[in-house]
Formats: sequence, structure tokens, C-alpha cells
Amino acid sequence: MIRHTNHSQPQSGSAFRLSGGPATWLSLLMLTCVTGTAYTVENFPTATGASVVRPLVFVFNGESNSGGKAPNSEATPAELAPRSCVQIMNLTSGRFQFEDLQIGVNNLRDHVRLSGHPSHAWELELANLVAEGKFPGYKQVYLIKTGQGGSTIAQWAEGSAYWNKFIQRIDAAPAQLPPNPQWIIWYSLGINDTGGGTPKATWKPAVIDHLQRMKKKLPGAIILMTQFQSMGYTELSQAIAEIVASEPDVYAIDSTGDTLADKNHWGYQGYKTLTRKMVNVTNQALNKKPAPR
Repeated sequence: MIRHTNHSQPQSGSAFRLSGGPATWLSLLMLTCVTGTAYTVENFPTATGASVVRPLVFVFNGESNSGGKAPNSEATPAELAPRSCVQIMNLTSGRFQFEDLQIGVNNLRDHVRLSGHPSHAWELELANLVAEGKFPGYKQVYLIKTGQGGSTIAQWAEGSAYWNKFIQRIDAAPAQLPPNPQWIIWYSLGINDTGGGTPKATWKPAVIDHLQRMKKKLPGAIILMTQFQSMGYTELSQAIAEIVASEPDVYAIDSTGDTLADKNHWGYQGYKTLTRKMVNVTNQALNKKPAPR
């Protein structure tokens, strides 16, 4: 039996708690971006033969393009409204709880050089695409933003401040998630290393080490790496292609034609077209993954 503990009629934007019933309820607990209704779950019991909806958990990582400089001023009113279809981790409350995404309110927190900046990255169009049903069977996904503006690969070494903050955010997630999350890392890094003169021979193995550490921390993760054709970084894009060729479950995203806000950052429309590419590749990668045991 499914019931909600708030006996009043639920209104748009309200929240109520469900209890009782098998794990197959999880498909019923997914939210739409239309009503804004938020649900919580008291327990996730399993039953023989029950199929649990595996949560999709996106992790954005890298330099400033993982935080985003696409102007919020170009977004529509619907895109600026609370979006329950993407549950974003609150990075500044001290509790790291998930909450409805709201562009301009909670999408850009504790990100070096960009905290509180009136801009966004992939999260805006990700919410649009979840609402459009681009992830079959999912009306809600989770998001943890872990990037830092201006960062180079050396600053993500194991034991570094940025890596430790990454671990802190990831460690806060499992207790709040349904079982057996599928981790999806969207990664964008290399512009600052290129500008700072990091040799390719240094950059490539350091990036591979970082990717492998993230995969170890997030078992079964798939990783999508943006290339930088739209900014003109040909050698950097080639280095990323070489990394992808050597690393399982890592995919390159060609950014040709994705328009810019400035010479090093994608803009509002550019993030839209780039995100659509990334969602397509994400779905293709997920379709190749074996079913969880």
C-alpha cells in the first residue's frame, strides 16, 4: 500500500512522505518538473523479484566550465524556476542535502571564482532534457557539482584541497540515495593547463590518474570529457582523444559548433547543444553497461 503522511491535498511545490510497499515504488516516486512536488522515502524495502529503479547521479568535475559562465539572464522563466527533476546537492548548508535545482539560487556554490555568479553550466539543459523524457524511466536525477574555477590538473592530486573537497561531497551522497547508484561524471579540464604551459607529457598521465581515482571512488562510473574544438584548442582536444582511447568507460565529447560566452567558456546556447550531445552519449554508454546485480 502506498500512502502519504500529509493528509491534505498536495499542492504544486508541496512535499509529502511516502511509506509502506515494495522497492518497485521507486518508479512512482520520481518527480516531474511541471508540478514541483517533492517526495521523500522512509525506507527502500526489497522483495523477491522486485526491480529497484537505479538512481542516476551526475557529478560535474573540472575547471570553470564545469561550474559555468553561461548568463542566467538568457534563461526563460521556466528554466529559472525550481526544478524537482534535478536534485542538486547543497554545498554550503553543512548537511550536503539534495534539493530542487534552481538556477541562480543553488546551482553555483563553493566554486572558486564563480560562487554566486549569475551563470550556469550543463545543469540547466540537463533539467530540460530530464523533463523531456530523454532518460527513459527517469523523471528525476541527482547532481553533485565538484569543479573549481581556474584549476589545473596538479591541483586535483590525491590529498589536495580540491580532491579532499570532492571526497567530502561524494561521501555525503550515498546515505541520501536509493540503492546502487549509477554514477555519471561530466568532466571539463585542460584550458588552464594549456594557458599555464603544462606539458602534454605531464598533463596526460596526471589526468588519467585523476580519472582512475574518480572511477575507484565511484564504482561503475562512466566519464564524459569535453573537448575544446569550439575554443580552438586542437592539441588539447587531441590529447583528450588519446586518453579516451586508452581508458575504459571514458568518452570524448566534440564541442564543434557549441557557441561561446567568451573565448574560453561556453554560452547559454552553447551549453544547450553541448549538453544534448552529452546526454546522447550518456544514454549510449548506459545502454552498454551490464545490468546491476
